Amino acid sequence: MRAERASKPAPFDLQAHRGGAGLWPENTLEAFGRALALGVSTLELDVHLTAEDDVVVAHDPVLDDTRRIRALTRADLPPTMPLLRQVAALLDERGADPVRVNLEIKYDALDASGLTTREAFVARVVDALRIDGLVPRTSIQCFDWGVLDRVGDAEPGLERNVLVSPKYLRAAEGPSPWLDGVVVDDDLVAVAAAQGFTAISPIHGSPYRSGVDDPAYEPYATADLVEAAHAAGLAVIPYVVDDTATMRHLVGLGVDGLITNRPDLLREVLADEGLAVPPAYPG
Repeated sequence: MRAERASKPAPFDLQAHRGGAGLWPENTLEAFGRALALGVSTLELDVHLTAEDDVVVAHDPVLDDTRRIRALTRADLPPTMPLLRQVAALLDERGADPVRVNLEIKYDALDASGLTTREAFVARVVDALRIDGLVPRTSIQCFDWGVLDRVGDAEPGLERNVLVSPKYLRAAEGPSPWLDGVVVDDDLVAVAAAQGFTAISPIHGSPYRSGVDDPAYEPYATADLVEAAHAAGLAVIPYVVDDTATMRHLVGLGVDGLITNRPDLLREVLADEGLAVPPAYPG
């Protein structure tokens, strides 16, 4: 797969973060449907498990700041919170076969007792993807390296994208709980490649909600990172980039895609840069 990517570059991957959270209600069928109608190459979304092991699309682990999704049944959840299966059905209804899914398993290494084990979480998600035929068009992303390791064991056909931010790589004392025993030294790219990951999805920089036009901005997704990752056969897909100046800067560095709340703006940037934009799949 890596050799193929290197010899035949893929089209730019325009990922609608939570369906395009800067435009529509995040992680809803409305957002995913509108993103498809606009034209994106990937629907980025987050999943949790219910008490009955339903795979539901949601970012936060709790409702109303108190009730854990993991302790609730499907009937307890708001009707706007879709099942992963409903997203698969939407893609099928629209005939959006080329559109991919980038699914974040929301495992919390700091609060795993309130969720489930890595193994159980991965098993339920993989089962759901197999049932709905999504494995060939899905990448799994996570900050937790142990989750991605178990994804590789459970279903080698799934691509694995490691989300990277400095705060997850280092702990105040001892090893980072997000690394599950993996030793990440100064050569992050080499370690990620050795784990067999498909892509690195780094935070674009800090302050997180600003960008290259901010005098205080410090980039994390740099030209050196992109060059090293590509040399190791890894794609680079920074998150979450919402201003056109930073989008344009990162496209110029040669990143393979961007995760954004504003897919409309990214389409404009890609067109201005002479790059193809994804086709639309209207309802």
